[in-house]
Amino acid sequence: MPAFLPEPYAAYGSNLWRDQMRGRCPAAEVAGHVQLPGWRLVLRKFALIEPDPAAACPVGLWRVTQACLDSLDRFEGPHTYARTLIDLPDGGRAWTYLEIRHRPGPPAAEYVQRLRRGYADFGFDTGPLDAAIAASGFSAGAPPPP
Repeated sequence: MPAFLPEPYAAYGSNLWRDQMRGRCPAAEVAGHVQLPGWRLVLRKFALIEPDPAAACPVGLWRVTQACLDSLDRFEGPHTYARTLIDLPDGGRAWTYLEIRHRPGPPAAEYVQRLRRGYADFGFDTGPLDAAIAASGFSAGAPPPP
């Protein structure tokens, strides 16, 4: 049995997609999902979340080991995202990554498809994702990968 950390990992972007997480963090297990009040999904080249008191962002929660976080650190940082603990609505805390390096968009079609797959995996309403995609300047001119 893996030694899971007490705090889950809160995914809001492509790490919602179970196939991607299986490759990055084979020991990770889905622990649920929540709406994160006070945060808004933003999409530039990649997904990020920004404080917005009027918004709520769906996040998938993963039970993770230290090895999982170490792996995520290699994919997400250290020069692009910073790992930090955020407060959850139930009073708990979760690890997530906040962007520290502005990377303008728009995102690639393949990346948008990974986001859509993750939202489908968690059964999320796509409203916040659709709004972020529209605001990013993304053009669906090229067909998504199969």
